[in-house]
Amino acid sequence: MATAEEEIRRRLLDVTPEPNESLPFNGRVRLARRKKPDPWFIKAAEGFLLCLAVGLLYATYYHFENVHLHVNRFYANLGYKEAQHNLGHSYMHGIGAEQHAETAIYWLKQASDQGHAKAQYNLAISHLRGFNAGLQPGEARKLIEQAAQAGITEAQKTLETICAQGGCDL
Repeated sequence: MATAEEEIRRRLLDVTPEPNESLPFNGRVRLARRKKPDPWFIKAAEGFLLCLAVGLLYATYYHFENVHLHVNRFYANLGYKEAQHNLGHSYMHGIGAEQHAETAIYWLKQASDQGHAKAQYNLAISHLRGFNAGLQPGEARKLIEQAAQAGITEAQKTLETICAQGGCDL
């Protein structure tokens, strides 16, 4: 005959002596293991990443133009024509950076060479306004025509008004 202590141990250790297929884990209870605390360097990395995220949120909220300029510069250097146009526009109008016409013309030319219609129009208008865009005579008209064919309404109006009077042949 088993003693009372052995009977209690048997009852506590054997949750169900027979496996029950209808229950998860066949009716056996699995107790979770105690999780070890994270080492100090994991906690330090989490704290650093949290501070970095808060800093980026601050910079994005309070200094949007600068962040936008740097992100556009990154993608423009990768060759994205939309980013190149945005960067040229930012430099032309001094948004997020100081106004610098030569740099603006460079980025507008990069986007224009890839077929970006707004960049073609902006490059041609910059040339017509007297900026040194490096365009040959008559090339501004071609760029405006290409932009107009792409559906840029400003380019269509420019063709009807300025170019019709011969102002685009510079």
